[in-house]
Amino acid sequence: MSHFDKEDILNILYQSEVKLTSQVYIKKIKKQFCVSLFDAKKIVQQLIQEQELSYHSLYGATYVEKSFLRPVRVSKHFVLTPPGFENQFNPNDIEIIIETGLSFGSGQHPTTQLCLEAIDYCFFETRLVNRRQRPAGADIGTGSGVLAIAMCLSGLALCNAYEIDPVSICEAKRNIALNHLTKKITVIESFIEECKNNFSIICANLRFPTLAALSDIIYASLRQNGIAVLSGVRQWEKEKLLRLYSKKGFETVWQKDEKKWSAFVLVKKIC
Repeated sequence: MSHFDKEDILNILYQSEVKLTSQVYIKKIKKQFCVSLFDAKKIVQQLIQEQELSYHSLYGATYVEKSFLRPVRVSKHFVLTPPGFENQFNPNDIEIIIETGLSFGSGQHPTTQLCLEAIDYCFFETRLVNRRQRPAGADIGTGSGVLAIAMCLSGLALCNAYEIDPVSICEAKRNIALNHLTKKITVIESFIEECKNNFSIICANLRFPTLAALSDIIYASLRQNGIAVLSGVRQWEKEKLLRLYSKKGFETVWQKDEKKWSAFVLVKKIC
């Protein structure tokens, strides 16, 4: 692999809009770098041995992903770390300990990364969330619990993590315990119901139809100037979502796209 730029090889995987099996990844390396199938296989094997990549099984298929055998930086402040790994980062980093599972790979899915960047923006870049007022938050469809954990490590006093999938519920509880946040994060095994003016921030990494259906509940459950962090929206859906949430009473203060996915930070306007 010394004749090739490792970053260019890895970017084939990272820039793909879909997960790649090892066979597909090898064929793409073969085509892009004009090497034999044998040499392309050796390149992938070397990246696996160097712990740059790893295999991840999902629903009976095996995919190649960025390795989560060592910490992964996902935003300016957030670093995702597997259990038992010694922290080697600077004091300003926030280490989130997460186990890989069915609801969580390496944390590199664009919607997860965009949400963490948005949380970083809300708590550190702009301080939209006032940590002095002991803010409370919610994470709708928490999955691995990573967003609820990120918000609490950033300054939330309390967070409700809503989830209906039994596997995700077990994984979220385990990850919350690994981060010593069981007293701050409550996993609620149901879908969110309206909590009038209860939350300073709500995260929802869900698909567009669900976010549209939840717009009234999210608006009602936020305090004045409350923050909604939304992701899981395709780029071609974002204008429709922004129009809908604007009509409900939200103002967009941050928006970013990654691999044709979109994420938003919206502020509930004062009526």
